[in-house]
Amino acid sequence: MAQRVAVSDGANKKVSRVWVAVRLRPYMGTQDEKDEGSCVRGLDSKNLEIINWRNATETVKYSFDVFHGEQTTQQEVFLSVKPILPHILTGQNASVFAYGPTGAGKTHTMMGSSNQPGVIPRAVREVFKMVNAKNEDEGWDYSIGMSYLEIYNEKVLDLLSPGSQDLPIREDKDKNILIPGLTHTTITSFSDFDKHFVPASLNRTTASTKINQRSSRSHAVLLLKVVRTQHAPPHRQQTGKLYLIDLAGSEDNRRTGNQGIRLKESGAINLSLFTLSKVVDSLNSSTAVRVPYRDSKLTRLLQDSLGGSAHSVMITNIAPEYKFYFDTFGALNFASKSKLIVNKPFICETVAVAVPALPVKRARNGQEAGRSGPSHRRRGRGTRRKPNRMVPRFRPIYTVRQNRQ
Repeated sequence: MAQRVAVSDGANKKVSRVWVAVRLRPYMGTQDEKDEGSCVRGLDSKNLEIINWRNATETVKYSFDVFHGEQTTQQEVFLSVKPILPHILTGQNASVFAYGPTGAGKTHTMMGSSNQPGVIPRAVREVFKMVNAKNEDEGWDYSIGMSYLEIYNEKVLDLLSPGSQDLPIREDKDKNILIPGLTHTTITSFSDFDKHFVPASLNRTTASTKINQRSSRSHAVLLLKVVRTQHAPPHRQQTGKLYLIDLAGSEDNRRTGNQGIRLKESGAINLSLFTLSKVVDSLNSSTAVRVPYRDSKLTRLLQDSLGGSAHSVMITNIAPEYKFYFDTFGALNFASKSKLIVNKPFICETVAVAVPALPVKRARNGQEAGRSGPSHRRRGRGTRRKPNRMVPRFRPIYTVRQNRQ
């Protein structure tokens, strides 16, 4: 029988706090802005402070799981994410998402370039590396599949299927989020992944603004699903999912100069991020009646990552220039609240159960036995019926049972 198996540590069910990293990008402004100095100062590998734009002697200090300064490499950022990846090989879920204002470097962190690949390509390559190492162990078979979508103007669009219509978001009785019609492609190697991922990424909606020459106008979500199946009885099957998410950045339309369609896009982005902040506030509140996951498509998809069952990492991207001061201040406050969120991971496991097959009826007079057919005769009352021979077979049951505290 299929069930959700709680991850335990001794006698207690295991919980997983949202792990928060902060990354400060290098200067990208004018020389005058660089001479003005940075509004953020790193103190050590975990602590930083933001300097009051009105009074340089006043600062606000923050502490996170890790602080990545301006000189941090893509590999160093990935290494801070890497520890959550093994969970998806044991039927658990994991999530990595980049948050921050527009122009702070989220897409560079998650996507990167051919010379400096980001978290997404590095994570996928690492998953294949782990699976290949596991395949040398006897007893389990592994398969990997991918889906890729964007949320644009509150519409869920399939990036692997250009021209697709708005896809619905459904929730089953066990609170699992489903997207009927979303393409799921089996991949067998990193090159196979790259063959699908690169052209699909070009389908993502981007545009130029005054702040960002290639501004993401949508939230992008890559889903990597790893299924492992046990050879021997009880033929357990465990399904782990990895969500890799590049969020669009919050925008101040007075600075971006957005008009027309850009203004509409910005409104949808800001509204979804505002809903995300309400979700975080509700999760941290002891008096909240409900968590507003359903108030936006983004928060529905992040339901497992924030307050759900995934091992989650949030990378908060910030900028050093003083013109981003209020955006940076808001992002750091959001990150501080997010690190207080606790998730409850579980193992999604299916176990095959033996069920009897239908009895095999013998043919009579060269014809198939049954109630329809000329040779069929009703059995008399005194006729003794022979017991049917039961043929055992295995049928996996895929309905999962909620098992949370």
